Amino acid sequence: MRASARGQALVELALGVLVFITVLMFGIHFAEVGYMSLRVHEAAVSPLWDATALRVHQMEHRRNNIGNFSSFPSIAPQVKVHANGRFKDFDGRRSTSGGTVIRHVFTQLEGMQVQCEVEDRVEFDVPRSQRPGLLQPTPGGGDWGTSIPNQNRGNPTDSVLDGIYENLGGVACAAEARIESLPSLPAAFLEGANGFFQEQHSQAWSMKVCAVGRPAGPQCKGRYAVLLGDFAFADTEVSDHCPLRPEDLDIPCPENRAFYYAAMKVFDNNERSAGQDATAFADFFAGYSPIDERGFFMSYRGVEDNYLEDLTPPGEPLDEADRPRNTGGVDQRRPSNTCYLGLDGC
Repeated sequence: MRASARGQALVELALGVLVFITVLMFGIHFAEVGYMSLRVHEAAVSPLWDATALRVHQMEHRRNNIGNFSSFPSIAPQVKVHANGRFKDFDGRRSTSGGTVIRHVFTQLEGMQVQCEVEDRVEFDVPRSQRPGLLQPTPGGGDWGTSIPNQNRGNPTDSVLDGIYENLGGVACAAEARIESLPSLPAAFLEGANGFFQEQHSQAWSMKVCAVGRPAGPQCKGRYAVLLGDFAFADTEVSDHCPLRPEDLDIPCPENRAFYYAAMKVFDNNERSAGQDATAFADFFAGYSPIDERGFFMSYRGVEDNYLEDLTPPGEPLDEADRPRNTGGVDQRRPSNTCYLGLDGC
């Protein structure tokens, strides 16, 4: 009885090992397929991150057409070449220099190809509309005024950013490779009419792997895209100081000429001042207007000018409550002149 029991256990072990080895073999194979597919996904995403580090546009020192976008078309070809060179061995690290094929236990991956191009279906929502219509007052008041005739309100497609910023879109990238089974994956194992397994184990196969989704016929349609064009005004030509010179209307400060022109272009696109009511008010009560209401001047002062202070200007008794929200925090404040809000002696 004990000898028979030991024989039964051995048979059960042998049968169980057959099933276990089969499950383990295909488990390894499917894991390799999933792991290798991630390499294709990585090859498509990596050039998008590279694209965000490249210059999309810059501001020029000129009154019109300030935005220079000539470098944008070269971004997609540049990151494409870079990605194909880095990922031809399916490893984006520069320290590796393998071949163009990855082979594991039962699976191999080869033929990596990365494609990048300009994608104009992603875009910033640049506001575009006509300029607001001005109303003329109704005699006697008490009602909305009527529209001033013959106003130049522009076109519905106009934007105050025209000539400064253009909505060019972004960059989209896709990647593909070919994955196939190796001869080490058995196609037959105890099969046939008298075999333990009645169905064929596997067939030699080869298929295209896409970075996004499945292939549509012979092509990979899915792509990843990134929107480009954000500008942080970090360049020297748009971040330097600009002294306040209200007496020099429409004359750019030489230290920050590009940003001055950009701000003035927005002012111009808005038809400069909406009207001359402030000038008429000053003429009536003071006899003259101290500035040209339709003129433009801009000022910017940064830390490079040591534009900090730790004193509260005279005539500002409630400033202590606002001090934490002012430039420089609690201990550093912008220095003030002796003239402040029309104090005596100014």
